[in-house]
Amino acid sequence: SWASGFFAVGLLGLLTAFAMVVTWPLPGSYNVAFGEPALFLSVAFLAAAVTLAFEWEPLIPALFGVFGGILAIVVGIRLMNLGMTKSPVLAGWGYITAGLGGLLTLPALQWRQVRWIAVLAAVILGISALIWAVTGYEAVWGHLADFAKYVPATLLNSAHK
Repeated sequence: SWASGFFAVGLLGLLTAFAMVVTWPLPGSYNVAFGEPALFLSVAFLAAAVTLAFEWEPLIPALFGVFGGILAIVVGIRLMNLGMTKSPVLAGWGYITAGLGGLLTLPALQWRQVRWIAVLAAVILGISALIWAVTGYEAVWGHLADFAKYVPATLLNSAHK
């Protein structure tokens, strides 16, 4: 079942995004741009998991997806406008394509017999997944270098005792 995949992604996202929203670890508005949408999406994934697992009507998670889609498009446009991240155009289009996929979720579910809507949503979300894979792996690559010599304050204090 797809429920387990949605649950795994939603739970991991919920735990990490909630920590980001509460602790505000990134500089400036990066927490707003990445933490809050990640938390929203994680809850949407969990709602989808529960809906799939219990075979409930998917209308409410789909509506949630529409509003998340609007949020993602706004964040994507603003990321590009402000030149945030090392690749603002790529990150912006990652958000915009994810947002378009979210907007298409409700029509794809409501008009299941019109297959081209679901195919279009799947293609757009596939493009979004590729953009986020590139962005995410580049970020991991860079962050490993950036934090290679980082020492947490707890270790600094114990080393000087």
